[in-house]
Amino acid sequence: MMKKLVWLAGTALIAACATMSTSPEPAPVVRAPKIKTVGPATTSEAPTVKVVTKESQEVRIEQNKLEVRPIKNPETAAAIAAHKVVGPIVTYAGVARADGDPTDPIGKTKHGTPIFLNHVGSGFIMVIEAKPGFSNIAPARSIFRYDPEDPSKRPDLEIEVDRPLGDGSVEVCDAHPPNFGGVPAISPADFSETKKVSGALNDLSCRFETFIESDSSCTNAPNGDFSFISGDEASVQFCMVVARKWRFPEGDTTVSVRVRDREGNPGPVSKFILRRRPRPTRPPRKIPTMTPTPVRRRP
Repeated sequence: MMKKLVWLAGTALIAACATMSTSPEPAPVVRAPKIKTVGPATTSEAPTVKVVTKESQEVRIEQNKLEVRPIKNPETAAAIAAHKVVGPIVTYAGVARADGDPTDPIGKTKHGTPIFLNHVGSGFIMVIEAKPGFSNIAPARSIFRYDPEDPSKRPDLEIEVDRPLGDGSVEVCDAHPPNFGGVPAISPADFSETKKVSGALNDLSCRFETFIESDSSCTNAPNGDFSFISGDEASVQFCMVVARKWRFPEGDTTVSVRVRDREGNPGPVSKFILRRRPRPTRPPRKIPTMTPTPVRRRP
């Protein structure tokens, strides 16, 4: 066996040598002529090597980021000086069912304020949506900013009611156990920087949650997917589940709301009415009296 392997190796070596001896000579390599460059001589200088560090990459990435926020309206300062409202516009203010399906108003007042009906005053969702206004600055999202000694500290969602909710407690943000409480009334609607108004605004707004993505909102589209009620028009949504401890009283309660932008500019006030009307009680059903059947006797 060993002899056969040696023989095969020798045969392969002879064949390789024969191939090398009979193969033609390789063609000469033709080199491209040198091209004379015009301009300052750089051939004698050493090439510059740019060292890219992690820090420089991060700076370059930060510089190349596109600004997606709205550009501030240059006429904002002049509008504010002229006492014009430049903040966010409320695109929806109303209620939705507990499962997130929007509720249609039953009508409007002569001033165009929508009216929503609820029979128990709780167990539904209050919904506020907003978009940038004249300032073209995005709506801010704070739902609680309170200082009892500084009435200028207030949330970006400024919402109040003209009738007390629940027991009307003046304790600010008593929405957690064990001391649940209601919300005091501000009537007529007032957004001035006073301790009473700032306390009431914080007391109601702190019970909301903020949503910034339409596909992860608290409300549903007709096809069942999560969606803002005002669709792509809105850029932020605030939702609050109305619990029994801060339920609406019987009758009509007006809700007034406005939203501030990221520079603190408030927008126009939007309103809706929540009408709590108990279901009509049905009259008791009359049970017919049974007449005795005469006893039959055999003749």
